[in-house]
Amino acid sequence: MNRRIPARHHLASVGVAFIALSLAACGGGQPGTSGASGTQGTSSSDLPLVKEGVLTSCANFSTPPNIFAEADGTPVGAEVDIAKSIAKEMGLKIAFPEYSFSGLIPALQAKQCDAIISALYIKPEREKIADFVPYLRSGSGVAVSKENRANVTGYDHSLCGVRAVAITGATGAGLLEKMSAECAAAGLKPTEITLLDRSADALQQIIAGQADAFMDTSELMSYYEKQSGGKFVVVGETVGQINIGAATLKENVKLHEALKTAFDKVVESGRYAEVLSEWGLKAQDITKAQ
Repeated sequence: MNRRIPARHHLASVGVAFIALSLAACGGGQPGTSGASGTQGTSSSDLPLVKEGVLTSCANFSTPPNIFAEADGTPVGAEVDIAKSIAKEMGLKIAFPEYSFSGLIPALQAKQCDAIISALYIKPEREKIADFVPYLRSGSGVAVSKENRANVTGYDHSLCGVRAVAITGATGAGLLEKMSAECAAAGLKPTEITLLDRSADALQQIIAGQADAFMDTSELMSYYEKQSGGKFVVVGETVGQINIGAATLKENVKLHEALKTAFDKVVESGRYAEVLSEWGLKAQDITKAQ
């Protein structure tokens, strides 16, 4: 789907944040333009931008600690900080209009934004549409409620016949579909998959016992586990190690090269390492990927 959706209410403190994520409902306004261009930024006068002087990045605020929103709609997270640092090096401000996750690429194709810097995995089918500047490593994980009544042990045949949730258009959804097919081929019950637009809704279904397992990025699973006070538990190992990148349309070569140059400067300055440390994502350091 390709609809704009309003920002959610994510709170910073551990206890309150989990409640907000569990019970979040659409509300608030669209996150606005932020940041100011630095004097050291690269000239951007020749870049084809949606709005002059602004790097507009389509975003989905449902993947903490990578990218989410505070109670007032302010975008926060490791990817937000990385994007702001990139924009500063380019001498640009930055804006994060929000879309459903499945609407990110259609919005880019419709030229409603310049780039996607929002937990977007670099996959072959996406590389046919866009060029990417890799900036994080990631993977997928499975999590359950503390009761784990379905006895799910991870990304394996314990998912056969259980009720699983994932985000529409996300890699976790595809992995669940693959596992469901494996279950059926083995003569077992297929996985009952429900696709949602928001991770907060998926989390709520797990806690309420309406679903047995949730599959999404390993960073998101770990974040929710820490915030839940033991109500939400990661099971099994991370699967499908993959890169996250800043996507631009293939025709927009100048912007792709400008993003790459700016990201390299963010790394060289030490800001990249600072951001990963601040958000507990040192293991996702793209510069140390094997």
